[in-house]
Amino acid sequence: MKTKILVTCFVMTTLLAFLLIFPSWGNNAPEDSYDVLIKNGKVFDGSLKNAVNADIAIRRDTIVKIARSIKGNANTIIDARGLYVSPGFIDLHTHVDRNMYFPENRAIFNYLKQGVTSVVVGQCGGSAWPILEKAEDQIKRWTEEGIVPNAALLVGHGTVRQIVMGMENRVPTPEELEEMKALVKEAMDQGAHGISTGLIYLPGRYSETDEVIELVKIVAPYKGIYHTHIRDERNRLLDAVTEAIEISKKTNVPAHISHFKVMGKENWGLVKDACTLIEQANSEGLTITADQYPYQFANGNPYRSPIPRSTWVGDREVPRLSSSDINMIFDHLRDAQLIDLYTKITPYIPLNEHHKQYLDEMPRQRLVELVGRSLISTGDFSGPDNARSRMLFLKRINDPKEAAKIQGEITEYIENLIGADRFIVGICVEKNLEGKSIKQVADLKGISIADAAIELELMGAKIVPLQMCEEDIEYIMKKSYVGTGSDGVAPYYGIGLTHIRSYSTFLHKIKKYATQRKSVSVPHVIRSQTALPADIMNWQDRGWIKEGYKADIVIFDLDNIKTKTSISNPHQYSEGVEYLIINGKMVLDKGDWTGILPGKILKPNMP
Repeated sequence: MKTKILVTCFVMTTLLAFLLIFPSWGNNAPEDSYDVLIKNGKVFDGSLKNAVNADIAIRRDTIVKIARSIKGNANTIIDARGLYVSPGFIDLHTHVDRNMYFPENRAIFNYLKQGVTSVVVGQCGGSAWPILEKAEDQIKRWTEEGIVPNAALLVGHGTVRQIVMGMENRVPTPEELEEMKALVKEAMDQGAHGISTGLIYLPGRYSETDEVIELVKIVAPYKGIYHTHIRDERNRLLDAVTEAIEISKKTNVPAHISHFKVMGKENWGLVKDACTLIEQANSEGLTITADQYPYQFANGNPYRSPIPRSTWVGDREVPRLSSSDINMIFDHLRDAQLIDLYTKITPYIPLNEHHKQYLDEMPRQRLVELVGRSLISTGDFSGPDNARSRMLFLKRINDPKEAAKIQGEITEYIENLIGADRFIVGICVEKNLEGKSIKQVADLKGISIADAAIELELMGAKIVPLQMCEEDIEYIMKKSYVGTGSDGVAPYYGIGLTHIRSYSTFLHKIKKYATQRKSVSVPHVIRSQTALPADIMNWQDRGWIKEGYKADIVIFDLDNIKTKTSISNPHQYSEGVEYLIINGKMVLDKGDWTGILPGKILKPNMP
């Protein structure tokens, strides 16, 4: 017995001595052993300081050491000689949740190739989960199945309103308001960072300021944030910014203005007055911030017809398909038949219990509308590729009196919108016209602006209006409270039309505005894409290259950034990001995806 005690004491003493000599042994690695070691890079830490030469050591998901030179062993050693190292880029405004729902797009390569490591989703009033589900459904799905970038979820005011009130244009009853507040609280309890509004979209447009205030109040105890696509980005920009400030003041919740800009040449310059409003509010103790994408054209699908819809449609007495007609097609079906149809067309399969419950409880008329719009769109029957719509337009254009009216309306529309010299042909069967303005097309063909617009429309050309100006873009970019938000999506590669911002925002901002135009410094852009958005979202362990911070890191070739997108070919990956690390895991290795899904759902930092 005595011998056993002596042996036990000897073993324990030896083990204690070992731990004192190698204190990190309990973490399964000696102090000079790391998972990843980044050597010889020029490091931007997220501040406004210039890059400095430094090595960075990572153990598991955390930066554990930063020094001029680090000696030690590592599972992976990256020689970043000639490259720049930065915190991973944080996208403050995306709509990638729509397609990231599906496993095919969980990696969202278009963002990885830009150096993005975290995204904020659920923007413009649309929740970051399908309307028929709950925050916990999306969180569970992405946690179990995996995602590549980290994601922070917002609850959408428009989604909440639609669940409770449908698409009705009215003030909610007290009972409906309480139901909406309960849904917002539920989302916050489940892990949402805050609430978003899309006050320019339906049904958000139907809401009054007081309704929004009452819902934003719900996120205050959670230290949540209010993201808003403000009510107007044109001539009433100042009123819209004032409303956002008012909501922040009356709720004590930070307000963040999405894709801050002003559209329409008659409104250019208003951003200066809008910035004055923001700065005055911040000087009074509020927290008002914004993000921007650095392009002169807007909308997820930026291609726009040069012919106003009212002009194309013309005679309103000619019968045309309406949503009421579509609803009538399905109105005779029983609820069970409608739900059966829905289950055969929805991509959200298999339906979870929350989804099924919502369908079962949905009012009859809204169920009919849901199925109807899921199967048939009135837009399919109104463009130049629809034989009936095209025939009606050509019949009118062949009438001299009607043709003169049409040409006048088109000319006025183009001039009032942006001008024929800023309406650019993106995609056209006549390839020599791509990149030219409508004015240049008219001059080339020796025809009027209106006739050029008609010819382009009838051949199916896709045209982009440049509605913002460079002066405004650069003015906004220089502000210390403006971060970067792409407003982009996770498209199926090569399928459909999309804004080039989905493929190039972050590297484009560095290359064009910092290294080429020198509108701002490289550290300024880096901060706007790292430390600033982390601060806006109240993330206390991301957005910086600092010891103890999470290892979300991008390593890029500053001198060889290539943004290959164009309005004629938007589906082009950017180049220049050599390595991308998310939560300590190598996601891009020499520009290639390693196949892993290390992203996390980021939960709010509660007080």
